[in-house]
Amino acid sequence: MAFLILAQLVYWICQILIIVLIARAILSWIVFYGRQFNTPIGRIYQILSAITEPIVAPVRRLISRFINTGPIDIAPLATFFIIMIISRVLTAILLGLARMV
Repeated sequence: MAFLILAQLVYWICQILIIVLIARAILSWIVFYGRQFNTPIGRIYQILSAITEPIVAPVRRLISRFINTGPIDIAPLATFFIIMIISRVLTAILLGLARMV
């Protein structure tokens, strides 16, 4: 039972992170291209960036070692896929452990 709850917790945390990453990406287009840094949308973007940056920054550093993307930041997209993979692997492992117990 504990492994099932843990699997659901991992799944939902990863889903929330994915939603926050998507919202951050969409708001980045609005904030930067519309120059709306000191608006409510800009503040929401800053909050979402503060939440996701500890996860995105290491991915950005890793990508910059191998690929020069120029002004395009693909780290949020790569982080999105990494979170999806981690979510599926951890959930499968935890569900497998739940079946064994």
